[in-house]
Amino acid sequence: MSTQHELLDAAIKQVGNRYLATMLVAKRIRQLHHGAPCYVQRQDGESFFTVAMREIALGHVVMEPMIEDVEPASTAAPVPIDMEELSADVPQPEETPVESPQD
Repeated sequence: MSTQHELLDAAIKQVGNRYLATMLVAKRIRQLHHGAPCYVQRQDGESFFTVAMREIALGHVVMEPMIEDVEPASTAAPVPIDMEELSADVPQPEETPVESPQD
């Protein structure tokens, strides 16, 4: 892989989403900047940006899905909302007379 455009395209293809690939590259650059070891051989003068993209494009850095202790939406019981009760809590503006413009 030679150009940064080719690396970026390969990283996006590896991650499957342009936004997530960008976030992963940014996070990996911060890790490298703070001293994390490189998973690929770093060439002389090569930026952390290029190293991060190569690592992602080659599959050395991947995103793990976030796992939370949340009940799946399909099994959660819907919460009924009483629209009349909801609207009763909203203060209604007072009507003020509108004056017509004088010619």
